[in-house]
Amino acid sequence: MAETGNIDEREISYYLKEAGNGNNDALNKLVSIAYAELRENAHNLRVRFFDIDTLNTTAIVHETYLKLLRTGSGSFKNRSHFFFASAKAMRQILINASLKKRTLKRGGGTKQVALGTGSEASLQLSDQTSEQLLMINDALEKLEACNDRQARIVECRFFGGMSVEETAEVLQISPATVKRSWSMARSWLYTQYIEG
Repeated sequence: MAETGNIDEREISYYLKEAGNGNNDALNKLVSIAYAELRENAHNLRVRFFDIDTLNTTAIVHETYLKLLRTGSGSFKNRSHFFFASAKAMRQILINASLKKRTLKRGGGTKQVALGTGSEASLQLSDQTSEQLLMINDALEKLEACNDRQARIVECRFFGGMSVEETAEVLQISPATVKRSWSMARSWLYTQYIEG
């Protein structure tokens, strides 16, 4: 993830604490400070793993902010925890948009409507992207059932764009454990994806 630049770390810590206590103004300021980094994470996710013509980076970031706002944002211990919560929100947003698209595609509605009516309305996913996301999510849910720590590592690294060190900090494990578990999780997910 990118550095926060010349922003005072004490200021960030203050906003993290206040946002964690439900202060929406602090969350607004925190997202404003972190916007470029959230946008970079969403862009990297989009470019690395999905077709880039139908997935809007800005929409992902805005929906992530709205999801953090709606859910009360939780308690952020530090910068890495904030980005982990953001990664989880991105995952949920993309999966929800994919599920809505699948439902509409299979005749879930009686008339043609825009994808979503609320938070995911601005996400336009291709059929291929939706199916990819749902396959990844299904495999990740299976991984959660047998190895929750590896699943959290995948969320941090895949959806959050976190480094090994940032992932270790969030999950309170060693960087060596992150590297080892990340490698095993990728192999396991690849096998599930190929067999799925």
